[in-house]
Amino acid sequence: MVTDWIASVITALGPWFTAFFLLCIFSFTYKENPWFRFAEATYLGVATAYTIGFNLDWLLSQWRTVWSLTSTKIMLFSLALLVGLLWYFRFSKKYFWLYRIPLSIAVGTYIGLSLRTMVFAQFLHQIRATFIPLVAKTPLDTFNNILIVIMVLTVLLYFYFTLEHRGPLKYTSIFARYTMMAGFGAAYGDTVMTRMALLIGQARNLLSHPPSFASIAIVILTTLLVSDYLRVRREAREPIKGGP
Repeated sequence: MVTDWIASVITALGPWFTAFFLLCIFSFTYKENPWFRFAEATYLGVATAYTIGFNLDWLLSQWRTVWSLTSTKIMLFSLALLVGLLWYFRFSKKYFWLYRIPLSIAVGTYIGLSLRTMVFAQFLHQIRATFIPLVAKTPLDTFNNILIVIMVLTVLLYFYFTLEHRGPLKYTSIFARYTMMAGFGAAYGDTVMTRMALLIGQARNLLSHPPSFASIAIVILTTLLVSDYLRVRREAREPIKGGP
């Protein structure tokens, strides 16, 4: 019975908490204010607590299922924990040099993994993707394949600086500029549409619960307007510095 009551209370208050924090975040469009700072600090605190709890749970599960089985794995696990504890010497001026040990390990490992994936993702796979058959099953696919090959070659020639862009290279450079402009425009449009889809989804979430949305919006807007009104009156009563 108690569990069902708690679940019903959470279900009832859920729309109110959602509307409150969403409107606090959106209040930044008016100006930076205490409502926004409260929601921002709450989000950061909850995200940090969740990340710490998730990592500790993962660490304990790894210890129980993998690293506690043999003495060698126990030693390696203890060594990893020791290196991890060296991160906290970041807050010590005297032993700050110990902080550089895990930092160098993390940076070196990340660079090694990134270089490997970048070679495949941004070099080999892109080259392989341009090796497409010019003649496809449909005329539209054939046109697309030919256009892709032409665009790739002209953009590569655009960054070929050994020869001056005159004659045929002049026209390929013009076509390459239009190609890059189309690519940048498509990327920007995709970014804008993603943000708009997120905004529309949050707006629908707010409008699906009119009582919570309307009441909380009125409270936040009223406090902001009253705060600005009092600030303007206080500034008007204060004497101008340097005046008589």
